[in-house]
Amino acid sequence: MAAGCTDAAGEVTLSEDSAPLTLNDVDVPPECQGILGYVNSASLAALDAYLPSNVASAIVARRATTPFVSLLDLSSVSGIAQARLAAITSAARAANWIGPSCAGVYEELGVSTDDVTAILGYVNSVSSAALLPVLRFKAEIVAPLIIAARPITSVQTLVDIYGVSIETFRSIRDAAIVTPFDLLVGSVNGLHRDAALATAFDLYDEVAGMPGQPTGLACFGVDPAMVASLGGEMLPNLATGAEVLQQVTYTVNYANRYGGVTGIAAGLADLSTQVSGQQFAGCYYSFAPDPWSGVNRSAFINTKTGYRVLTETRWSE
Repeated sequence: MAAGCTDAAGEVTLSEDSAPLTLNDVDVPPECQGILGYVNSASLAALDAYLPSNVASAIVARRATTPFVSLLDLSSVSGIAQARLAAITSAARAANWIGPSCAGVYEELGVSTDDVTAILGYVNSVSSAALLPVLRFKAEIVAPLIIAARPITSVQTLVDIYGVSIETFRSIRDAAIVTPFDLLVGSVNGLHRDAALATAFDLYDEVAGMPGQPTGLACFGVDPAMVASLGGEMLPNLATGAEVLQQVTYTVNYANRYGGVTGIAAGLADLSTQVSGQQFAGCYYSFAPDPWSGVNRSAFINTKTGYRVLTETRWSE
């Protein structure tokens, strides 16, 4: 399974081991925004009661420059990971910054009670085949463990399963909640009109297992050695959110050249909120299934969150 993990150099490593629902690729749903409100306003003494003194001081020093805007941002402070985020969440709850509709923070991801319902419903019903591309670590091992644990009755039980760590839990959350962009993906794919979109895929399998004669491979932000072993080239820059949106828009329009695609405006607007201002690793690649046809694909992985999008267009003589 290509985990799409980000290493210390910021590269995605291609390796086989590698209230309302929260609709966007964010780590703090509206019901849990009080966590950030608390950490941006609590006194040093209040923070010191829950955290080591050096961590509390580092929070105060950092927020004096700019307020925290996400849990990922908060985790950038040295000494803060899941356990400390849980402590901060408890403090925010005790100070009435969040209520019961914020279920808490799991694997550095805030979830609402509605998110919990969707996540548990998903993991207790999804097929093994559908679950495999969603998992980000040793999918062939982790998927059977999740299925064997059914019925999973709490998010804590889910994240305690081997292999369900930060990226995988976030990917499960994304898969569990249907967004306007997901509906657009379904509409495009349902037409079977030489175009397809996906938000769950294995990058290594994609580039190493092209079902035909490879005709091109250019990657960015991934392991250069792996790309070289596959005969590809490295591009110098990561992809931007605008680039992702451009590729998806082209694919949607290609699928809709005779009409029939629904939810275009809402789907693209939703995707825009998820990719705006972000950077993506990934690959552009192409292959020929036979001498009379060709396939062009682009695969993008958010370097911070693991959120991913794949586009495909096909042609034939």
